[in-house]
Amino acid sequence: MSKMYLRIIFIFIFIAGAVGAHAAMAKTQIFDVTLVKPPSDNGKVSWHGYYEFEYWDKENANTTFDTHKITVWMGIKLNDMAYLSSEVEYEHTPKLGKEHAGGSGEINVDSAQLRITPTESTVVYMGVFYAPFGIEYLSYPGHKNKLVTRPKVMKSGGVIPGTWSDVGIGVNQSLGSFGHMDVFYVNGDAKNGGISRDSSSGGNESKSLGARLMLDGFVEGFNIGGSYVSGKWDEAGERDSVRYGAHIRIDSDIIFGVSYAPVLIAEYVTGKDQAASFIDGRDKEVYGYYAQASVSVHPKVEIVARYGQYDNDKEKNDNLKTETSAGVVWHMLDSVQLKGEYQWNTEEGAEKDNNAAAIQFVAYW
Repeated sequence: MSKMYLRIIFIFIFIAGAVGAHAAMAKTQIFDVTLVKPPSDNGKVSWHGYYEFEYWDKENANTTFDTHKITVWMGIKLNDMAYLSSEVEYEHTPKLGKEHAGGSGEINVDSAQLRITPTESTVVYMGVFYAPFGIEYLSYPGHKNKLVTRPKVMKSGGVIPGTWSDVGIGVNQSLGSFGHMDVFYVNGDAKNGGISRDSSSGGNESKSLGARLMLDGFVEGFNIGGSYVSGKWDEAGERDSVRYGAHIRIDSDIIFGVSYAPVLIAEYVTGKDQAASFIDGRDKEVYGYYAQASVSVHPKVEIVARYGQYDNDKEKNDNLKTETSAGVVWHMLDSVQLKGEYQWNTEEGAEKDNNAAAIQFVAYW
């Protein structure tokens, strides 16, 4: 029996054991850093955020403490139709100035957008925003992610750029009881991530056009949909980059009103970058997926398992990569979580010891 099937069996055993537990989960309202909720009064500044502190133990690497990030979101309602917000992320203990001894971090503006609501069912947004492709980025913040890590297929080096934030304009249109749809037009592309196509970092005068459909209005707790984005990735503006995605999320605890019922999330992504393969002259074909299940086993404890695999260049031999993760979340205090995760990683055609264990504290406000 192959290692991949052994890992799949492990996940099903892990989930089955969790579903068999009978306990109630404490329902806590957690601020969603990706969701804009205007305050009741004009001119009132709203601010929220979260903080991640971690300990890592990776095979063939130094064990380390890491202040992974502190993210601060701020927003203000300008009038009845306009809302302005921004999100700044400080990663890996940045130290400003010429000397960086003891820390080599980053400061990123992941969002800085103006939102205009011309009608009750339509929102126009412009500036810096997360490209609305798939649903993983909606639950990646530390206080919403059930594991310490994120699915590799949805991160840089996988198939979709991790936390793909770009400059452009978009429209969110409600579809009534069916759901809603985003259409967006941005500088960057899915191959290069947040590198603007018309910037000094490389690119061209082309833009990327994308759309995401979410059918989440039929049943509360059920979300199914698809995503698409296409643009030119090379400096000459001649070679296409395209991605297609499908997602599903089932919050069965909400659907069935049973607190210990599992939450299931899965996404599949595929695409092609013209003439970008490791093999000169060939198109780079990519694909990947992940599936995750989490369940409450105690009013303050959740367990979670995730399996994923991806190939970021099918023209390369032995290029398939897989990950299997198991973890636990302890809601130890109001607005404070403690998480643990162990991850098994494999790469086709390579004998690497790159499994990892991590512990993470998350605080949010």
